Amino acid sequence: MTALKRETVLYAAATTVGGLAMLAFLPFMSASLSAEEAGAVGSLRTLADVVAGIAVLGFPTGMMRYWQDGATSRRHLLRLAVILPFAAAAVLGGLLLLFRDAVCNLLRLETPSLLLHGFLLGAGAAMVQVLASPLRAEGRAGSYLAVQSVRTAASVVLLVILLGRGGPGVTPFLASRWAPALVASLALLVMAVPLAKREGKPPSGLLRFSLPFVPSGLALLVLQSADMTMLRSIGGDLGQSGYYEWATSACMILAPLTQGFGMAWLRHIFRDRESRNDPGRMGRSALQFVVLALLAAAILSLAAPELASALGGEAFAPAGRVIPLLAGANALYALFVVAQTGPLLSGRTDWIALVTILGAGANILFNARLIPLYGAQGAALATLGTNVFMAGSLFWTGRRAFPVSFPVISVLMLLAALLGPVSQLPLGFRAGIAAAGTAAALSLVSALRRAG
Repeated sequence: MTALKRETVLYAAATTVGGLAMLAFLPFMSASLSAEEAGAVGSLRTLADVVAGIAVLGFPTGMMRYWQDGATSRRHLLRLAVILPFAAAAVLGGLLLLFRDAVCNLLRLETPSLLLHGFLLGAGAAMVQVLASPLRAEGRAGSYLAVQSVRTAASVVLLVILLGRGGPGVTPFLASRWAPALVASLALLVMAVPLAKREGKPPSGLLRFSLPFVPSGLALLVLQSADMTMLRSIGGDLGQSGYYEWATSACMILAPLTQGFGMAWLRHIFRDRESRNDPGRMGRSALQFVVLALLAAAILSLAAPELASALGGEAFAPAGRVIPLLAGANALYALFVVAQTGPLLSGRTDWIALVTILGAGANILFNARLIPLYGAQGAALATLGTNVFMAGSLFWTGRRAFPVSFPVISVLMLLAALLGPVSQLPLGFRAGIAAAGTAAALSLVSALRRAG
């Protein structure tokens, strides 16, 4: 468990650095872009997520599993990790070029040239995800932190330079992210080569294990992209997409804990046989993470009105009502990360694909109904409801390999869903709730740690 804690902290620190960069971008975004332009940045970021999600081909999780197999050739794994995602990205780039006008119309972009920046950001992110897998599988979280720190610092510096030279506009906010990502992917490849010297048989079953993550990844991308895309296409007021993008950027501060734990958790469940033989021990570790994720989301939600007013000014103050809903959705996503444990241990990755595909369909229906009524808040509500469905479904389907207490899960889901209404209470009430919630959460975590 010591390794799990150490790696979670280091991966969380790496994600924190990225989250701080997103927060650093917010004042520049508020000063340089209108709400409509901020929405355009969000739509291109969504396009990048789609490119990255397809191009990774499910390899990060598959490599985490097969890297531990002493009979599998790591050279074969690394070779596949370079060739196949690169080929997939090239195909996606060709399709994007072919259908550029249709994509521009869908995202309501002024010029097709902006699509190139979205594509490069997605391709860079995909290669970083895949080529970081050998470091993660070896437990070298410190090296990963170093790469991410340099990448993030370079992004902020490059943004300042580009804004100074070219003035305000959408392009600097994208170019300052994809250029450091591509350089980081090359650095990770150089670091991975010495780790891949082990010979052995080709990775039999890699594609069978990994490919179900492609449709599940696509479904998750629909979940991530449907909100922004539908806000831009059926929302009417383009400013609503800007409020949603601003709130999404603010909620990036929650990503370190969730992503850090998720990155460390995969190595832990595939290597730690003692935990697999003691589901209660594994469950206590997971519950500590979920409680802390919910506490972080609650604190952000309770401070959302003041945060939006202070950092966004009058122009982005409406984002203060969107942040609590997205924070609750982030807490539910933390539950979803843990809920995948059962299917992963049993090898039933097809269940993950099925649930996420159904969740994507539900999310589109929710958005179609809620966005015309509530704008950005409706999109956030759609994400929150979808995450409830997906986490609950995967906990149920994986209950044999990873038993959980459904009354406890139900309470945690309810608390996440209530963050939106509670955030609108007077400041004094919110401060009291924050203090009481922090004390209760830390007491529970302490009790779980004493239990082992």
